[in-house]
Amino acid sequence: MFGKKKTEDEAASCAVVHLMLSSVKPSVRQEVLSTLTDDQRRQVLNAELEGRADQWERKNGTEWGES
Repeated sequence: MFGKKKTEDEAASCAVVHLMLSSVKPSVRQEVLSTLTDDQRRQVLNAELEGRADQWERKNGTEWGES
């Protein structure tokens, strides 16, 4: 997941997914995710995690999980 270099479009998509899912109430987030198939849910959650990691790296200037 973090090993391959993302294109600008992929990075933008991940950022959008992260922003959308992190800005809604947990009940709404769960409802949205429950409408997806397992594969779709996995793709969305992976994109959200990548968006979160990218945001961390931009904000903190370190790799995801580093202090």
